[in-house]
Amino acid sequence: MISPVGGNNIELLLQSYRVLEERPIRELESRRDAINQRINLFNQLKTRLNTLQSLVKDLGYSGTTSIWGSKAASSSDETIVAVSATSSAVSTTHTVFVSQLAKADQVVSNQYSTTGTDISSALGAGTYTFSVTVNGTTQQVSVDIQAGEDNQTVLQNIVTAVNNTTDIGIRASIVQDSASTLRLVFTSEETGLDYEMGLADVSGSLLNTIGMNDSVKMSGTSGGYVYDSTELNAIALINGITVTSNSNTIEGAIEGLTLTLRKAQEQTEAPVTVTVTNDVDAIKGKIQDFINAYNEVLDFIKSNTAVNTTTYERSTFSGDFSVMQLRLQLRQAIADPVDGLPSGDPTILSEIGITTDRDGKLSLSDSAKLEDMIRNNLDQVEALFNSSDGYSGRLDALLEEMTSGEGVIESRKDVLSSQINRINNRIELLQKQIDRKMEFYRDQFSRLQAAYAMYTAQFNYISSVVQAGFFIPG
Repeated sequence: MISPVGGNNIELLLQSYRVLEERPIRELESRRDAINQRINLFNQLKTRLNTLQSLVKDLGYSGTTSIWGSKAASSSDETIVAVSATSSAVSTTHTVFVSQLAKADQVVSNQYSTTGTDISSALGAGTYTFSVTVNGTTQQVSVDIQAGEDNQTVLQNIVTAVNNTTDIGIRASIVQDSASTLRLVFTSEETGLDYEMGLADVSGSLLNTIGMNDSVKMSGTSGGYVYDSTELNAIALINGITVTSNSNTIEGAIEGLTLTLRKAQEQTEAPVTVTVTNDVDAIKGKIQDFINAYNEVLDFIKSNTAVNTTTYERSTFSGDFSVMQLRLQLRQAIADPVDGLPSGDPTILSEIGITTDRDGKLSLSDSAKLEDMIRNNLDQVEALFNSSDGYSGRLDALLEEMTSGEGVIESRKDVLSSQINRINNRIELLQKQIDRKMEFYRDQFSRLQAAYAMYTAQFNYISSVVQAGFFIPG
């Protein structure tokens, strides 16, 4: 007799069959994963090569805007003069004597008692207007005074009115010069003679009354200006030449240098010495970055082309001619002496303190030697990299062949991507074939179940008829 097969059992059978049928798909997916890993490694290699190529290009440039034109400046006393340099500075020394620091112009009022009403009593209630002129720009300020207002309130209202005026060029404040007295102070926002303020009453005599006079020097409790006009600009003797400046930061007096004046000197003091040299740290740092990037490329290629000597397991790039050849080419480009340089000049990296180990990796083995070469023979170091046969030109051409849009890496990736597309198409085709088989077998099982059900019904009917009508007693 035929045994029934339940629907759940049929699905279990079909799923088991699908697993067997999909084995070729699993193999294709494994191949696809391996190819994707290869593409990923090519991307990682290209990233490292791009980093190296960028540094190679930096070392291949020349002129004041290149790394070789970097300049550093130092001051013999930074408490008096600080200095910074750009590449246009010339390597030499300068002397700087700071005679005077730049100051912001200031005008102060008469001294008033905090609670007194001297100002409002002298002027009376009303609106008072005055003008402020700074560097050719004039702004007007209006202040309301109420009868009986105390001095502090009047002065505070002036402060508020001034500080709320846009582009006025000064700031106002109150100085409490004793426990019971105070004064109004106007201060130019910028230092120097060009920003000396001019004050004038326009309506009423508010400024004149409180002693805010830009023509009279303050004295005792009487108001007036704080600094003479001759005291506002910075004055420095640079290489014996008198230089004046609105600011304590002097730019342009010496090409490529910015001087920051910090303290005025006594006449008996010696000038500060400013020294400009090649920027040893910046240039050495760029060379070290190149060494690091070069070594990282070699390490990456070596680790991904290696074969395990015990298990003989191969790395992703093992046997890849283009990748293995790149490593050899990089080492050869570094090992070959640079042609066309003057007799006696360095032609290999070891002559400037950079050596190569047995794996071809570079190291800065003599830092002092490189620093001395940068400091005293920079042109010779530079020529090793950016001359016609220099390391930069060699490596740039080699790296460009690998990393360009139509280079080796992109070409290899295109081939691998095509392989993935073919695998995906094959997987899709196999999946459709398996799906059709599953539907076919599912249909066959359904038909079999229907036939079984019919057979069972007929069998049961016949059995019942036999038992009911053809029973013969014993």
